[in-house]
Amino acid sequence: MIQPLKNQAHKTIINGLILTVVLLICWSLSSRFLLHDFSKATQVLVSRITFWLYTGAIYLYAIRKEKQTFLLWADKHYKTGNYILHILLIFLVILFISGICFFILKCFGLLKMSEDVIRLRKLNAPLKLFMAITAGVAEELIFRGYMMTRLCILFKNKHLPIFISAIIFGVAHIWYGTLVNVLYPAIIGIVFGYHYYKYRNLKMLIICHFLIDLNALFNPALKH
Repeated sequence: MIQPLKNQAHKTIINGLILTVVLLICWSLSSRFLLHDFSKATQVLVSRITFWLYTGAIYLYAIRKEKQTFLLWADKHYKTGNYILHILLIFLVILFISGICFFILKCFGLLKMSEDVIRLRKLNAPLKLFMAITAGVAEELIFRGYMMTRLCILFKNKHLPIFISAIIFGVAHIWYGTLVNVLYPAIIGIVFGYHYYKYRNLKMLIICHFLIDLNALFNPALKH
């Protein structure tokens, strides 16, 4: 059961969540429009660097305003074999749910390839690796590590924080231009959210997220 933070005003938590969303919107809009005239490589590099700065800003808010650790849930320790097993199971669950959703989208003619993703796959390997690392580490710190845990303080229902953070995570990918590029991250967010709630280990999710993006950027066999 989630217990409220000791001596922590809900207003400070709400302000932190609002700040997180507002800065996320600002980051997304600036990455999309202010860097429009630059090359794709420059856009990606600058946007990922600024996302790390955004993560740092939320970290500072947690430390200085909330006066709490950035990650409210201490990571539980697991053996290496358990890490491998959990990561495989997470992948299988995501593949199963995504497969059903993709089949439905295909039946309605909504399964389209993102032109932006095609351009991203043409970038050089070091930059794509930097993208995958940023997604795996920074995005998990923000959406699961910070956002979801604070939402758990505000809501007694454990499902709402998971779905709210997952939906925001999905919508954050809207600029890729297709429904599947919003739906797939949202599914990942839901699976990751329930796993984090139950097993309290963010490292597993960071590894999973990194591998998912690495596969999406480097695997030439993927069509979507």
